[in-house]
Amino acid sequence: MRHHDYLVFADLLAKVHDKAFCEKLTPLHYSKAVSLSWLIYECTGEMLSYKTLSAYVKAVLDETPQKINPTNATLGILAHYVNDDTVDKPKNRQEMSLYWYTYRSLILRKLTAIS
Repeated sequence: MRHHDYLVFADLLAKVHDKAFCEKLTPLHYSKAVSLSWLIYECTGEMLSYKTLSAYVKAVLDETPQKINPTNATLGILAHYVNDDTVDKPKNRQEMSLYWYTYRSLILRKLTAIS
C-alpha cells in the first residue's frame, strides 16, 4: 500500500473503531473483532472476516503498511460503515468500492490543504 493510501486507510480504520467502540484504535482481540465484523454487517449488509479486521488493526498499530493489501470493495465497506449511508445501499461490491474512492479523495484533499 502506498504511503498516502496507508494514511487514509489508517484514518478510516480509526474511525471504524471509534464508531463501533467509542474509543481510540486498540488491538482487536477475538470477541471484539467478531463484534466489529457483525456491526459492519448490520450496517452495510457485507461481511468482513474478523481475522482480516484484526490483521488490519495490528498492521496499522505496528505501522507496517506493507502488510496491508485490502481490496477496493473491502475499503468501500469500511467507508460505507463510517458514513452510515443506509439510504443508498450499493447493489454489488464494485459499487461499494466507490465509497472508498469518495472517502479517499476527501481525506487526501484535507491532507493537502494542511500541508
